[in-house]
Amino acid sequence: MSDLIEVLQRIIMESLKASKLSDIAYGTVVSVSPVRIQLQTTMQAIPEAAIVLTSNVIAKTAPVQGGEGGIVVINEGLAAGDKVVMLRASGGQRYIVLSKVQ
Repeated sequence: MSDLIEVLQRIIMESLKASKLSDIAYGTVVSVSPVRIQLQTTMQAIPEAAIVLTSNVIAKTAPVQGGEGGIVVINEGLAAGDKVVMLRASGGQRYIVLSKVQ
């Protein structure tokens, strides 16, 4: 009976490794509108439909109160050529852009 349990555990572990539920991936922003990111390991750019942007990479500005007013840039957002670190999810069907890489 213990042999059967060990075999089942081994099958489950190999299945989880093969499915690649999540993984870190690096890419380069090809375009911003629509967002497309080129992975370092593939030839095809990831389309916008498969990309989820976090607040770390979304452009943000805020109005300045008092004085002469104006707008301050809190986060520049993504630009073509930026290197990004992503979390690959759903076996590579979705990519969550976590941050820019310096």
